Amino acid sequence: MANQNGLSDLKRVEYLDVIGRVDGNNALNLVQAVDNALVNGRNQVILDLSGVEYMNSAGLRELVQLFKRIRREGGNLYIANPAERVKNLLELVGLDTVFEIHSSAWFGLPDQPKSNRFALSRQICYCS
Repeated sequence: MANQNGLSDLKRVEYLDVIGRVDGNNALNLVQAVDNALVNGRNQVILDLSGVEYMNSAGLRELVQLFKRIRREGGNLYIANPAERVKNLLELVGLDTVFEIHSSAWFGLPDQPKSNRFALSRQICYCS
């Protein structure tokens, strides 16, 4: 599956574990983390939203803005393992048809890294 969704070149993948509240006041850390990934040539961004306890319309707006920016850079934004509340919110507003959302955290990426072939960057992004 990694070859089908553009994630086969792991040097271009940034995996962000997002934790906390994603709203207008707290999304700056997420925006900065994505900006940093893009500056470093990682334009395939996976947001693991399993640790997000709250997201409002401002947080959704930030996700859409990030999605647009990443697309302009020739990449894609993926949502992995969203918390149930977040998943329901994305479905309610129709963003589940915009984002590629996977219930698994790794959705086709290698689960057993082999030495330096596995160059995926993984970071924790606290939004609180």
